[in-house]
Amino acid sequence: MIVAMKRLSLVALKSEQDTILKALQECGTVQVLNIADGESVNPEADAVNARIQRLSESISAVKPYAKKPGFLSPQKRELTLSAIRDDVPKAETAAGEIEELLHTQSRLQAEREKALAAKEALEPWVRLSVPMSSIRNTARVHYFIGLCASKDQPKIDEQDYLEAEYYNEATTIPTILACKEEDTRNVQNFLKTIDWQDYVFPKMEGTPGQAIEALERRIAEIDSEAEQAQTELEGHGDAIEVLQNAFDAETIDYDRLAVRGDLDYTVSTFVLEGWMREDEVEKTERAIKAVTDAYSFEVRDPVEGEEPPSVVRNNKFVEPFEEVQTLYSRPVYGSLDGTPYMTPFYILLFGLMLSDSGYGLLLMLGSLIYLKGKKPTGMSKGIAKVLFWGGISTVVWGVLCGSCFGITRMSSSSIELGGVFDKISLFFEKLAIFPAWLDPMKNSLGMLGLCFGLGVLHIVAGYIVGAIDKFSRGDWKGAIFDQISWVLITLGLVIGFLPAITGMAGMPVALPDIVTKIALGAAALGALFVVLFKGREKRNPLKRLTSGLGGLYDVTGVLSDILSYARLFALGIATGVIGQVFNMLCSMLTNASSPVMKIVGAIGSIVLLVLLHTFNVAINALGAFVHCARLQYVEFYGKFYESGGREFSPLSYKTKHVQVSE
Repeated sequence: MIVAMKRLSLVALKSEQDTILKALQECGTVQVLNIADGESVNPEADAVNARIQRLSESISAVKPYAKKPGFLSPQKRELTLSAIRDDVPKAETAAGEIEELLHTQSRLQAEREKALAAKEALEPWVRLSVPMSSIRNTARVHYFIGLCASKDQPKIDEQDYLEAEYYNEATTIPTILACKEEDTRNVQNFLKTIDWQDYVFPKMEGTPGQAIEALERRIAEIDSEAEQAQTELEGHGDAIEVLQNAFDAETIDYDRLAVRGDLDYTVSTFVLEGWMREDEVEKTERAIKAVTDAYSFEVRDPVEGEEPPSVVRNNKFVEPFEEVQTLYSRPVYGSLDGTPYMTPFYILLFGLMLSDSGYGLLLMLGSLIYLKGKKPTGMSKGIAKVLFWGGISTVVWGVLCGSCFGITRMSSSSIELGGVFDKISLFFEKLAIFPAWLDPMKNSLGMLGLCFGLGVLHIVAGYIVGAIDKFSRGDWKGAIFDQISWVLITLGLVIGFLPAITGMAGMPVALPDIVTKIALGAAALGALFVVLFKGREKRNPLKRLTSGLGGLYDVTGVLSDILSYARLFALGIATGVIGQVFNMLCSMLTNASSPVMKIVGAIGSIVLLVLLHTFNVAINALGAFVHCARLQYVEFYGKFYESGGREFSPLSYKTKHVQVSE
């Protein structure tokens, strides 16, 4: 159900603002609204946010070197607020050291790249035997240092006013040219006619070879310093929990300080407006009363034009499936929460899509282990519980349809898998209860008919839920003409044409003529309701009739919705067949004639079976989750659900790494 919301107006002394906000944050029941007049400056919150960014960067830097939590380690460590606040000073110190090490690494990396670039530029000049600093212009001689293309070397040699020295043989040749001072301009003009690139020696002592050796020594020193910095950084991996604790403590403070910018102020008071659940009004006022007596606390119902956040409340069985609904959209405030109605269908259809008792058992055990070990919160906790219930449904459907890890009951038409798989199949045959109801491998049409039947039930249930909702709001016209009419059409057409459809499928179902006539009459009555009252808001009779006839065309959409339930059959068959193929492939490994190879093949087949069946259950469980959700969102929710509700986000302890305990 959707919880009723109340609008809170709180006025209190400005001097007690932080104390009251801390109490509200601990209570976690009020979503604060922004009623501030213009943008406010909040330097304290900005400072905290800067520390959060600094801690986040430090956590990212040392996370690769921290001890990895076990797979079944709790998702969040449980600590008190005072405990994580105590780690803030230590985290600030560690973050400063990590920041300095990261700065050092960045500086060393830049210096190394610069040294490598200088070394690479000097390598073509390694044959130059005089100090680089000695090659400088004098009063009578001018030098040109650069790189020329090998194709232009003959042109240089032809110039009688130039002396040239070449220091390498390559496509681009390191070259030093010398000329008289009075020929400088001629040389400059000449160099413009050839492929020439000026080069400036770095300001280093000695020859290029000696400079290269000095650069190599510096690069080695840089590498040593970088290795030392990296070792020190890795040593800070032990500080990750302290950093994470401080991150969450600062996040809690930032959330509270940021709220200040949403409040309105007078000279001596502050005004807070927000939304809260109706069932938490007393709890909220008690939290405020515990820290101050000077306050005004008023609540009221939402008024027209306001859009309260949408909060749903259900029992423990239904509650996990709220996460499935949230993946689609929250219900609009004041509308109908679809979770209680969707839950039984989700469990039922999920199991049918997987329909293998072995895989269902794995899902159940895996979900339980995850819930007990990781102690997840929020969406991950809800999804794990959804998979647990889906696993139970899968076990039941696996027994009904006769599949366990891809092994089915053996018969003359079964595929012989060999070895232990055939023995298990024969065991199922002797039990004579597996499958307990319907074997989709032998009776595919019967299984397909079952899927379509469940689809009709699902769709009709959606219309009925919508009708009940409209009746509860006093909209009896909408309930009858928009919802019940389609129940009559859907059931009437399905029952009325059932003998003909099953006859064409080779599985004739006989119904008394009176039943068929009543069903078709109900369908005709529903169609009449649609034609006459679909456009009942229109005054023009012609437009009303046109709207009704157009609405009747929606029957094709209903039929299309029913056909979409064929995915139940397809996914259920795929799971069993893929598992059966995996079993058959692995059984081939044990058919070797040599005893040694049989042992090797048995070990290999066991490893492969574990890997392949794990893959099969994972990929098909994902497919069942997604496709089952799709059936709820489109075929079921499309009949009554109003999506687009706003999330309820109260001021509370929103942490990433720690679960704050009392």
